[in-house]
Amino acid sequence: MKKMILGTTVCASLLLVALGGCGQKEEIQGTIESGKVTETSTSLSGGVEEVAGEATLKDDGYFKEIITGDKDPKVKLEAEYKTDWTDSSWENVDFNIDKVKVVEVDKFKDDQEKDYKGLMSMHYTLENKGEEEVKVRPKEATIVLKDGKEVKADHFLDIWDDVFAKDHKKDGYIHFKFNDTDQIDSIKEIKISFTGHKKDSSEDKVDHTYDVTLPLELAK
Repeated sequence: MKKMILGTTVCASLLLVALGGCGQKEEIQGTIESGKVTETSTSLSGGVEEVAGEATLKDDGYFKEIITGDKDPKVKLEAEYKTDWTDSSWENVDFNIDKVKVVEVDKFKDDQEKDYKGLMSMHYTLENKGEEEVKVRPKEATIVLKDGKEVKADHFLDIWDDVFAKDHKKDGYIHFKFNDTDQIDSIKEIKISFTGHKKDSSEDKVDHTYDVTLPLELAK
């Protein structure tokens, strides 16, 4: 039977998308680590299944920066994870990533008209305690699945503000896009690197590098 996935729970809590439609509804449950995936479909004659309702990203705070204009892809599966990664290895800079959300969508077209089926958003906080502004730039991310498979994810460079003012704290989201979504419910960890640049450094000079590995667990 073809799966039509609309929502997930995280840990013991159930995140359920409100659905409407006609016909007999069949609820099927699968497991994402310690949480559950809830699938709801409408069974029609001849074994055809039709999604009974739509969940989109337009009102999701994790993705509101990239869902603009007529871009509002339908969500097929979503999972929210928590992490406690912090790093103070660069002088006067405290960097933290505490939440990650991954969604599988029917289709997302970026500004270059390239299609993607997966989106990932990380919530970060960066505090620059120094006396000069710094720049921090994400590079390509790698999603590592439980079976060892690695999926590359590209950063949304066009909406990232890499400047962090002196004596200032800022939080926001880092966005990535990818195509291989066969095992989106089997993510083990995410690897990502960042480069840090001081205000007066040349564009080619890297003053600091963050090599981040985020082991993930479903958020409570």
